[in-house]
Amino acid sequence: MLKIIFLIIVLFIFITVYTFKRKIDGVLDSIFPQRNEAKHNNSDSLEELVKCANCGVYVPKSAAVKKIRLKGDDLYFCSKKCKDEYQKSK
Repeated sequence: MLKIIFLIIVLFIFITVYTFKRKIDGVLDSIFPQRNEAKHNNSDSLEELVKCANCGVYVPKSAAVKKIRLKGDDLYFCSKKCKDEYQKSK
């Protein structure tokens, strides 16, 4: 009998938390529309990531600092600072 009461209480808590979370998400989506857009973007709109040749951080290709062509390979950098450091080291 105690197990059934315990399960009912756990289920009630789960449903309450889930409902509250959905309400909060709805409020946040109405306040911050970009949150809602980010949730519903399909995978086709994902941009290619490139690795910074200096520090190894991945950045979107469009946000990467201008590439350098070295021996036929394109090198991308996360910032001008990383690009300058890489050029000084080579």
